[in-house]
Amino acid sequence: MRAPPPQSKAALSERQFLEALPAMNTSATVLAVLWVLRNEPMDMRPLGRYPDRHFTEGAPRARIRRFRRRLR
Repeated sequence: MRAPPPQSKAALSERQFLEALPAMNTSATVLAVLWVLRNEPMDMRPLGRYPDRHFTEGAPRARIRRFRRRLR
């Protein structure tokens, strides 16, 4: 808001109302930031999921299984 809230409950004119709203570029910037923050990144991986088989030995695989059970 660019103006403080009204002190009384009297009706506002359209001009007073529009003057109180934030600037259009400010609103557009806020909406753009919120849109970016709400979208999940395309390369997101859930915790404990390893699609590439980097861990092939028995000990790391057992720890991954235990970790996944604890996450559930």
